[in-house]
Amino acid sequence: MNISSGKNYHPVSAILLSLAVFFIPLLFLYFVLGIVYGLDDSDTLKNLLQQNEVSLNSYGTDILIYPIEDNVMYLLSVPLQVLFISWLLRRKSIDPVHSLGLNFFDRKAFIYAVVLWILYFAFASLYGYVLEIEMPSDFFEYSKAVPVWMISIVFIIGAPIAEELLFRGYLYSQLKNTKLGINGTIFLTSLLWTVLHAQYDIDILFSLFFLGLVLGYVRYKYNSVYLAIAIHAIHNIQATIYILFFT
Repeated sequence: MNISSGKNYHPVSAILLSLAVFFIPLLFLYFVLGIVYGLDDSDTLKNLLQQNEVSLNSYGTDILIYPIEDNVMYLLSVPLQVLFISWLLRRKSIDPVHSLGLNFFDRKAFIYAVVLWILYFAFASLYGYVLEIEMPSDFFEYSKAVPVWMISIVFIIGAPIAEELLFRGYLYSQLKNTKLGINGTIFLTSLLWTVLHAQYDIDILFSLFFLGLVLGYVRYKYNSVYLAIAIHAIHNIQATIYILFFT
């Protein structure tokens, strides 16, 4: 089988499959976890994972969540998402290296991308200062309810890898040669990525959308999803340090 000669998915199918990649592994893991909880008469695992519960207010509704359980499930879902993406490409005989942009980048590209991120960060900081935007305090409470090593792995490693492979890798590759073109693809993938962070308020999502544009542009300019992952990780390192040590 020639894995480089495949045909892309229909754009609508690609978008729906991206949502499936994002949600199905998590839903499957929570289903399995529910079965495990039912088999554990002592509730040892449940008590461990559901400690430090936090009440979040999302669009006027209070929701009780379990940060440790959520982050464990997310970490376990990352390899499943990667396998799901690989399967989607292989069933269409699409070369994963070319399609996902699994190309290494040089120092010049990295410096350029970092400078671009710094410009974005300056804009986002000014935007937040002028409009007096602050992250909700319950988000900080959520983050601090999880061991430092776990939240660091999720924010700095898990999320950049899974989200960039999905949005700036798989979905970008499936849409860039459609009528959307490069600009439309960067816009749409950034929009969908932003929507999946809907736990934040709209003014924060606006800033996040621009970060998505930066990541999409970096992916396009250097044809490297690894570079997008690196910049995403740098952004999350900054956010993690701020959350853990300055709030």
